[in-house]
Amino acid sequence: MKVSIGQIYIKPGVSFPFSHLMQRWLAKELSSAASDIAEFEKKHGIGFSLMVNVSADTQLMDNQIKGPAVFKRDKDVQFTLFLPFDVIAAAPDGCRVAMEYLLSGIRSIFQKAGIDPGKLDEKRTFIIDHICADPTMLTEPWPNK
Repeated sequence: MKVSIGQIYIKPGVSFPFSHLMQRWLAKELSSAASDIAEFEKKHGIGFSLMVNVSADTQLMDNQIKGPAVFKRDKDVQFTLFLPFDVIAAAPDGCRVAMEYLLSGIRSIFQKAGIDPGKLDEKRTFIIDHICADPTMLTEPWPNK
């Protein structure tokens, strides 16, 4: 199943430096983790893809998930995941904390969408370690507080 990742930040100064290379790499990893999709296909039909739009907001203590928005003509199911910007920005290891929130949010989206998160759980540590260790995954070094 095809899973895509996008970034849409709506508040000035509230964003994370994840690169387009990170989005493509993570989408590939998520697509391979989304193998048990029987419930998803039962809900939406065969041939639909999943789009996760990543954003952030202030004054959140945990992730906030909006959606799904279902686009039948495009065969696309979209969720928006708002990460808790203040919590992540205050963390000493912001990249790792952001990735923990991001993958927890994606896990919740998988469950809401009807995708078994088991393979995602298996890849979690690998994904976090890779993104936080590979400088191409960020557009700039993670801001340290």
